[in-house]
Amino acid sequence: MELLYEGKTKDVFVIEEKDGIENVGKFAMAFKDSATGYIGPDGEPVFDSGYDTVVGEIPGKGVVDRQATSYFFSLLEKEGIPNHFIKDLDERRIVVEPAILFSLENESKGFEGSARLNNLEVVFRNNYYGSLWRRHPHKKPGSAFTEPLVEIYSKGLPNEPDILMRDDTLVALGVMKPEEIQEVKTITKRVSDILAEEFTKRNLNLLDGKIEVGKRKSDEEIMVIDEISTSVFRACRGFSPDDQGNCTIYKDCIETARKGDRLTILANNLLTADQIAEVFGFRYDPKR
Repeated sequence: MELLYEGKTKDVFVIEEKDGIENVGKFAMAFKDSATGYIGPDGEPVFDSGYDTVVGEIPGKGVVDRQATSYFFSLLEKEGIPNHFIKDLDERRIVVEPAILFSLENESKGFEGSARLNNLEVVFRNNYYGSLWRRHPHKKPGSAFTEPLVEIYSKGLPNEPDILMRDDTLVALGVMKPEEIQEVKTITKRVSDILAEEFTKRNLNLLDGKIEVGKRKSDEEIMVIDEISTSVFRACRGFSPDDQGNCTIYKDCIETARKGDRLTILANNLLTADQIAEVFGFRYDPKR
């Protein structure tokens, strides 16, 4: 296989005829054990998928991420959501459709801080939490939307946050057409509803999550791409909704604070990515 892209937590290869397997010309996505995060005050790595720097490895992480991605993409396929997943190749690799990214070349090379727009991340939110609540702290923390809120972000520079994009900015930059933005939002709301139902079946509340989208190379149909591992979700236990879908125990669960010029919000019942994986039965067996 020809290496097409080497990422922090995934590598992408082009399947060639000499590989002796099906799906020649499609891509193989390989999940790695490397994990992003930051170095804590004690000098030890703190793993956090919200950061962009690789700080170490978690044995079996790639296996678990592949299991989750295969499961959720297969679920979306059954529900009629277009996506790039074709099949599993082995415990760490999947075969996917080649995609055209919503990206922009760097037109300001030579200027410090300039960068290419690599692709967009689409965030769906079911509750006021995280950066959304920090931007709108007048809302009751943790309160629910009547339907998912969808926000589109461009990936930030290394160690910098992603950038919230306005719809008209995406159009003006030539990244997306208005009808593509609407289609992406419609797809993402469906994805949110499907995934939220899966979490509800397991007595969890899906606060928010993120996906990536692109266009199928063969026909330019918009589809969900990349990975859907448990690290892209925020979910909590103990959710007790009222008639409007708002949690009745939010005062006992959610804590907010101001540290300098930054607001923080934390749900004490929030699960880690590993805990979500455990609930869904995604696991790594080193003896296999």
